[in-house]
Amino acid sequence: MSKNCARTSRLLRPNRLLWYLLPAICSSRLAASPATFVTALPVATDQLLVRFNFQPIFGTSGFTGLQFPVNIAYGFSPKLALFTTANEGAGWLTQAAPAGPMNASAGGAGDLLFFARYTLLRIDKPKSTLRIAPLVGAFFPTGDNALHGQTGLLPGSLQTGSGTVDPYMGVTMGYNNSRWGLAADTTYRHNPVANQGVSPGSELRIDAQFELRVIPMHLPEEGNPKVLWLSIETNYVQDLTSGINGVPVASSGGKALKQDVILEWTTLHWQLGVGGQVPFMQDLPGVGRIREHSGAFVFFEYYLAAPQWRHRRGRS
Repeated sequence: MSKNCARTSRLLRPNRLLWYLLPAICSSRLAASPATFVTALPVATDQLLVRFNFQPIFGTSGFTGLQFPVNIAYGFSPKLALFTTANEGAGWLTQAAPAGPMNASAGGAGDLLFFARYTLLRIDKPKSTLRIAPLVGAFFPTGDNALHGQTGLLPGSLQTGSGTVDPYMGVTMGYNNSRWGLAADTTYRHNPVANQGVSPGSELRIDAQFELRVIPMHLPEEGNPKVLWLSIETNYVQDLTSGINGVPVASSGGKALKQDVILEWTTLHWQLGVGGQVPFMQDLPGVGRIREHSGAFVFFEYYLAAPQWRHRRGRS
């Protein structure tokens, strides 16, 4: 907590409502947030975090995808945080057909993710913090896994959902000090086989981030300055065999390793990030698989104090 926040805490101590708001108002927002995974996002008690994302993807076979996830996180208590992700997306693909190349496209709402994160270990020091937290939740089938085009069922790259309730679990960690930080997670999404449509394979992800403060070189003793961070992130994804109408697909599954570079501008109340992604390794068995050429990230986060309904009810 900065000297300004410490002074504010003494002034607001007689007002209980403002005292409850203080952790959200004065919590350290100087650290950058991971751009490619949200499980490690820092969320203070009674703080509401909203992130808007724009993610274009470019691949082989004339594939272009656009994703617009919206992430919302709420700090329910010092240890428990609740997360939800709603995704809207679209894709365009050039398909081979007997009569020549055909263009296919689809879009709409994706599956809705909800999970809870509970901090098992947290070590706070004057200039650093460490946290380790498991998480559990599920994807709910608000998307569509049976979209059709002129030639029949569209490929999995153009489907917007899985068609099933998909359990989701993992563990995440984060370490931050005033100069640099680390974040990582390991998550697993179990995708049951759907009887109709395209069933994506279950997914194992391992993500890691290293961030370094670029500007300013030296933080002031008082106040909350605007900070520019350089974030280097790595993503490993392993997919299991997918299915079509309950039948396994031979040309499916595989492994990919991707590298990301992001610049993030942070303030006390909001954060803006811009970056790019390049695949280092794509082991995708089978023929005709879509391989990613490049991707990009633009996101905007905003932090605000959540309504204090729990505290008001406790005092009534």
